[in-house]
Amino acid sequence: MIVRSLKDIENTERHVRSASGTWESKRLVLAREKAGFSFHETVLYAGTQTSMWYAHHVEAVLCVAGEAELTDEETGETHWIEPGTMYLLDGHERHTLRPKTDFRCVCVFNPPVTGREDHDENGAYPPPDPSAWEDSRTEEG
Repeated sequence: MIVRSLKDIENTERHVRSASGTWESKRLVLAREKAGFSFHETVLYAGTQTSMWYAHHVEAVLCVAGEAELTDEETGETHWIEPGTMYLLDGHERHTLRPKTDFRCVCVFNPPVTGREDHDENGAYPPPDPSAWEDSRTEEG
């Protein structure tokens, strides 16, 4: 059993800040835990814009605080996301999130991420690293 709090991972290797300065993510469950998914709390900052494309991952997102406009860049369709709203990127959709307020969400990725990923020039995370699944469970609790 693993028990881990957001406070436990504040300012550790599991606390990732984007190179773009538009978001930060606390990665609670990673590939090395061998759960078959990764689980994160992410905050996107008010007044920013982040374009993403998870070419190698499926992501489910649940907004728990804040509000944002989500645009499907492939169709041009927009959605208003507020607390209690979920969206699933099950078709590897290119999308843009424009938070009106700080936007806090919990996210699940499949396949799981290793922990240090940031968006590349296309808005994607790199392909999964199968060796990350082979690491033994960590001692960090």
